[in-house]
Amino acid sequence: MTFPEMMFYAEAEGLLSTRLGCLNAVINEIKELPYSEIEFSEFKEILRNNGLEFEQLSLKEINYINENI
Repeated sequence: MTFPEMMFYAEAEGLLSTRLGCLNAVINEIKELPYSEIEFSEFKEILRNNGLEFEQLSLKEINYINENI
């Protein structure tokens, strides 16, 4: 496996602190929850735990999260 390929997979798993890596970490954390719906406050807390703030997300990023959970 090449280094760029390894970084791609790490980012996809949410292991890198890039913007996309943080978004993927949020997605993974939400997918691990045992229930199908979460409160908005819990969503904001998950974002904060991964270095993001809801107010700073673009519409494209919100759509990315929604499409991948």
